[in-house]
Amino acid sequence: MNRTMKTVASEAPTPLMGTLALMGFAAENNLRDVAQALGKRDLGGLGRVEERNAKQARLRAEVEEQIVDVMSQPMIGSREQRKLILVSQVALMFERMGAQTVEIAGVCRQVICQPKPSRVTEIKKLIEHAVYITDRAATGLVEEDLEMAKIALEQKRDAAELNARINRELAAFAETRGETAIRADLLCRIACKAYGIIEEAGQLAHDVITFLEKPEI
Repeated sequence: MNRTMKTVASEAPTPLMGTLALMGFAAENNLRDVAQALGKRDLGGLGRVEERNAKQARLRAEVEEQIVDVMSQPMIGSREQRKLILVSQVALMFERMGAQTVEIAGVCRQVICQPKPSRVTEIKKLIEHAVYITDRAATGLVEEDLEMAKIALEQKRDAAELNARINRELAAFAETRGETAIRADLLCRIACKAYGIIEEAGQLAHDVITFLEKPEI
């Protein structure tokens, strides 16, 4: 949530939104670093992924505690309750994203250590889509920015097309034998995990759009 972090710095956010922004910043930067390391075949760039993700579970627990505190206030309205439910959904998404990033990094290490280079340009792009869509969807909620959420949903459609193209290409390689098939399987695993993040972020964007367009529901 790089955009949200800028808002956090300039607008003195509530403790809840500040904690959520920290989760987003950490999750997105970690996944972005993995994409860059894969593109550069840089094992060193994958070295601290798990360590950087270690605080996410604690931060999510803090988010949930703060949500309970706010929910318990007597004057809270139904719209704010709906937003808090979405905030909880975002925190869970960031925690899952962190866990998936650790898994993606592990598979990327295997790809980089393969004796022959792999075609990773489009895989890297798919991971970057995951970062971008997650950021826009979460920022749409935090800043109540309808256009930002719509951008996330539009980008999700582009990512779906890219994922389909990747899957077709990898399916052709998987039919071969030996090292080529092994590399195809590794890349397929990365793409599957990255697209899982994209699908969850896309669902969040859809929920945010509904929340902002139909505030009385």
